[in-house]
Amino acid sequence: MATAISVSDPRQTTPALLVWGARYLRPYLTAITVVALSVMLVFTIYHTLLDLQWIAFLLGVLFAALLSMVSQSVKAQWRLVRRSAQLRRSRELLAEEAARSERAAQALKTADQRFRTVLDALPALIFFMDREERCRYHNRAFEAWCARPAADIGGAALSALLDAEIYETLKAHIAKALLGTEAQFETQWLHPDGVRHVTVKLLPYPVGAQTTSGFYVFVTVVAVARARSAAESSAQDALITPEAVYLDEMAQQLTAEEDPREYLLRALEEDRFTLLEQNIESLAPETGDGNFREILLRLREEEERTLPPGGFFEVAERYDLMPAIDRWVIRKLLKSCALMKSADSAWRVPLCCLNVSGATLADRSFAAHVRAQLEHWEIAGSRLCFEIAHGALADRETDISALMQELKPLGCRFTVDCFGSDKVSFAPFTRLPFDFIKIDRSIVCEILRNKSELARARAIVLACRKIGVRTIAHFVEDEATRVKLKDIGVDYVQGFGIAQVSPWPGSRA
Repeated sequence: MATAISVSDPRQTTPALLVWGARYLRPYLTAITVVALSVMLVFTIYHTLLDLQWIAFLLGVLFAALLSMVSQSVKAQWRLVRRSAQLRRSRELLAEEAARSERAAQALKTADQRFRTVLDALPALIFFMDREERCRYHNRAFEAWCARPAADIGGAALSALLDAEIYETLKAHIAKALLGTEAQFETQWLHPDGVRHVTVKLLPYPVGAQTTSGFYVFVTVVAVARARSAAESSAQDALITPEAVYLDEMAQQLTAEEDPREYLLRALEEDRFTLLEQNIESLAPETGDGNFREILLRLREEEERTLPPGGFFEVAERYDLMPAIDRWVIRKLLKSCALMKSADSAWRVPLCCLNVSGATLADRSFAAHVRAQLEHWEIAGSRLCFEIAHGALADRETDISALMQELKPLGCRFTVDCFGSDKVSFAPFTRLPFDFIKIDRSIVCEILRNKSELARARAIVLACRKIGVRTIAHFVEDEATRVKLKDIGVDYVQGFGIAQVSPWPGSRA
């Protein structure tokens, strides 16, 4: 291929020739030099009449040029051998990686086939729905229930796959699952072959994530429902406990015939809950935290329907909604604190004591939620104190320990509520680093009338000092009780004799 060099501009001719020469003549420069020296040697011999000095000089230069040419040739050959070896090694590694990738793909395919085979063999209905409630996976049992081919199920809306009544039983739980909380319940589904009594479980995916991509639904058919005889009806009714009757009546009064679960979930979405506070007074201001509050939660409809304050908690526990409610309290409280700080730079966030339900203790994603909310609203973890019922120490010690390991490094503190209501034992405090103990009302309310209860209170205070835990006496109703508690060394007091319950300043945030 010819290379054209423009000579129209004399100023560009020389640089162009140099570039062309460096590109095409460089590999042959040594050989050209040897040829030129050979010609010069012959020319010199001919014109100098065999002058030995000139001949020796030219022979030396020629020999050096030959050595240079041989050296470059050997170096080029060695470089070619090395590059060939590197290329061969790269091809081997590439072949190994391709084989490894193929084996991994085959193993994944085999595992997927095995997984699908197992799920297809299960009698339970299993399907996965995305956040738009569209089916992205299902097993054969679900196909059989829907009586549709697989091609018609994939990507279809859940409301189109299931009967309207069945979809309604799932609808309230779907909102909960999309919030990242598991849901499980029993109900009856209508099937062309008859009514089925089923157990339904909704599992958010990914498990423990704050933002879910969807949820799995597991439906197990427990039994085929049939008409009950009078004797069976009587036997079934005899199994209904007084507690169940009480909860049914409370739910009916609270929700006015609506579905209790859906009612409370809608109350969360519409912010129909309100935060209250009650001051916790330090009896030793020089050493205690003088800005200490207990945060309480109320449902606005309770007062309208003359229900006891906090009566909705029992209904919420029955329908496993307490983790969602506890998360709402954290979000609402920290958001309001951030807004009040921005509005008044002199305002100081109090130490807020929050009740944590037993179901929330078992929710291992709750600690991550608290951490995320603290970081988002830029509130110090030392401003939160989580209050745990004394009865949970025996049943949920592992869950409490896990929660403390996650939140204690953030500065969060922990309180035991109702201490002394049952057998007094300090053994759990050797394993669980609590910061406060709330002495039970059964002791506090009797210390002025019953010397044995006064002795119990004094012993609890002394033992708490020994292990480095501060004491709080709640349900303090009068000044005389407050004075007596201060005399025996109680650190904090709380109750209507100290301060009334009032709306949290940021409850409207």
